[in-house]
Amino acid sequence: MKRQAHLFGIRHHGPGSAALLKGALDALDPACVLIEGPPEGDALIQYAALPGMKPPLAMLFYAAEEAANAAFAPFAEFSPEWVAMQWALARGRPVRFIDWPAAVSLALAKAGREEDVAADAEAEADESGNEAGHAARLDPLDVLAGAAGYSDGETFWNGLIEQYGGGQSPLDIFAAIETAMMELRKYPGGYDDRSAAERLREERREAFMRIHIRDALKQYDGEVAVVVGAWHIGGLSTATTVAEDRAIIKDLPKIKVEATWAPWSDGRLSRASGYGAGVVSPGWYRHLWDLYSGDRHDGPEAFAAGWQARTAALLRQEGFDASTASAIEAARLALALASLRGIGMPGLAEMRDASLSSLCHGDDIQLAMIERKLYIDSRIGKIDKAVPQMPLAKDFELWCRKTRLKPDEQPSEIKLDLRSEAGLLKSTLLHRLNLIRVNWGRLIDAEAGRGTYREIWSVSWSPDMSVRLAEALVWGLTIEQAAASATVERAHKTDGIAQLAELVRYALVADLPQAASTCINLLQATAVHNNDITDVMNAVAPLVRIVRYGTARKLPELELRALITALSAEANAGVRVGSRQLDDEATLQRLNAMRAYDESLGLFGDSGLLEEWRRQLALMVDDAQSLAPLIGFSLRRLHDLGLWDELQVSAAFSRHVLGETPSRAGAFIEAFVAGSADVLIQDQTLLFLIDEWLCGLDEEAFVESLPLFRRALAGLDSVGRKRVLERIAGGRKERRPVRSVSEENPAFERALPLLKQILGISA
Repeated sequence: MKRQAHLFGIRHHGPGSAALLKGALDALDPACVLIEGPPEGDALIQYAALPGMKPPLAMLFYAAEEAANAAFAPFAEFSPEWVAMQWALARGRPVRFIDWPAAVSLALAKAGREEDVAADAEAEADESGNEAGHAARLDPLDVLAGAAGYSDGETFWNGLIEQYGGGQSPLDIFAAIETAMMELRKYPGGYDDRSAAERLREERREAFMRIHIRDALKQYDGEVAVVVGAWHIGGLSTATTVAEDRAIIKDLPKIKVEATWAPWSDGRLSRASGYGAGVVSPGWYRHLWDLYSGDRHDGPEAFAAGWQARTAALLRQEGFDASTASAIEAARLALALASLRGIGMPGLAEMRDASLSSLCHGDDIQLAMIERKLYIDSRIGKIDKAVPQMPLAKDFELWCRKTRLKPDEQPSEIKLDLRSEAGLLKSTLLHRLNLIRVNWGRLIDAEAGRGTYREIWSVSWSPDMSVRLAEALVWGLTIEQAAASATVERAHKTDGIAQLAELVRYALVADLPQAASTCINLLQATAVHNNDITDVMNAVAPLVRIVRYGTARKLPELELRALITALSAEANAGVRVGSRQLDDEATLQRLNAMRAYDESLGLFGDSGLLEEWRRQLALMVDDAQSLAPLIGFSLRRLHDLGLWDELQVSAAFSRHVLGETPSRAGAFIEAFVAGSADVLIQDQTLLFLIDEWLCGLDEEAFVESLPLFRRALAGLDSVGRKRVLERIAGGRKERRPVRSVSEENPAFERALPLLKQILGISA
């Protein structure tokens, strides 16, 4: 009789499957172990037994020439594949992967020859080509579940396999799984109803597996154990010839693939993350695995008590009242519910119902507050130091140890003082990672107190960032090198000087002085040929912020000041002529740029540039060809700075609203009024100019102008609008002469010039 391999059909990441598999391997004692997975991972298996390997982990397979084309093969400590590797390594037995190569699946994903094949290959980047003990997109187990009185295949599999409770022969259970899955393969709606592309994909994968199994049977005299998703058992039991299997995989495309270990996370193991082979609750499955893998077997009572104790502890952390007595009652209730529902061990549904009733007093909100920590968990795996990693991943780990930053999926907020070495190191790392698109941190606030010596970051790690690190290898072998090269490359591809100015700032805050110098040179060269005044103005603001407030890093201050001066001179020279004949979108962009530029020049403090800018504002007010919003902004700035007196402002205001079309007058008013309600309340000249214009409109002009005027005041809150109306109702009031503070306070008189300089007001 022809020798056969022993097929063990499991659910990927199933603790019951893992416990049964360990028992079956102990009983069978095979000469070698074969596992469903890409063969490129064979070289990585040897590291799985190292003490520093702490799941969840994943094998990362990525195209050598395109790291974004990648696939993960994840493992939790309760994954049967991980248990099989540990069993074989502990006993010195050969162990290897037998699925189709990642070189093929990634090539198919890239080529996208058939829509379904490309979609499935892309999904394989999340599920390592595995199904969760049943077919993708449908669950044939629903057929068996219905016959057995279960609501669905998931509940059926959980009750019989993942929460089996022990007491049965593992080999007998796997034999029953094999029989059931072979029958389901024949059942309508199981295999035959799949699309041609789906069937072809599975046939190819199973052909690869059969070839590997035949080779192992020839190579080893003892028993051969094969660990695969239960659904594949029917395909692997099909009688085929070597020629038939080789024919179906002939001429498949291949690409060069690199493989490495990468940390994974509980969040990415969950089905909620979109992972095809994900489980509903990694936290619950870990609790089951602790029961199965521990030396003690205390039974359902201790199992239920442990889970409810953890639930109570998490509730207390959130400030809820969850006593030990309530946890005991919840455990008893879970056991009672399991008994009423005819199952030997409380499942997740029974545990949740008991927690909701006894610990949360029926309040769903309380349970919702801890659901992620309880059901998903927040564990992120660790790689042993002895494991060879791609250079950037290794450098990243060195940075993590140096900065004492720990990757965590849960978003958290960190406040950094850049005057301290520790804060500066953390900031440098996060800024550099952002430059290579590894967005571990998002900067929330970098200018609190009008300076950049404090940064507030929101940090959250995702295993997908391992792929981003692999992608960044094209730029360098260390994070510093990659960030600098990525910045320079981006600068060479950027035409806009505003974007180049931002890159200068990014390079400086990431402590990349050479990259910053390169970007400055490119910015200077680009500015010579740039005629877009909006772009020039937008480039000034980020540069001024750096020079004005400084950073904790070394700055090329002389080069930056020279660059700001050159850009500002160009903006001043071209702003008036360049503010004509713009479309609506370009006008809005110019208006925003002028506001930012005006503020930046005030901070920069160059009197010559400021004087010329304000002269241009005055010329723009008198230029009939300039656009109304830009004139409105210019007149408002002249008024706020006290450069024009009330008579000049009133005359210019009247000139630009009286006799003008409602649309032009409204656009002028909107830009002129922009600001807070307090400005209108305190500045009666400004307020009554607008009031007199509005009261002087005839009915037709008033109706046309009203929507535009309402839009102009839309930024004011209800309280502000009410105070404005009360101020108008009170009428114009004569200013009373008051004694100058400086007459009584010589110290204030001495400080006044500096105060005016800070506020951007001419002396």
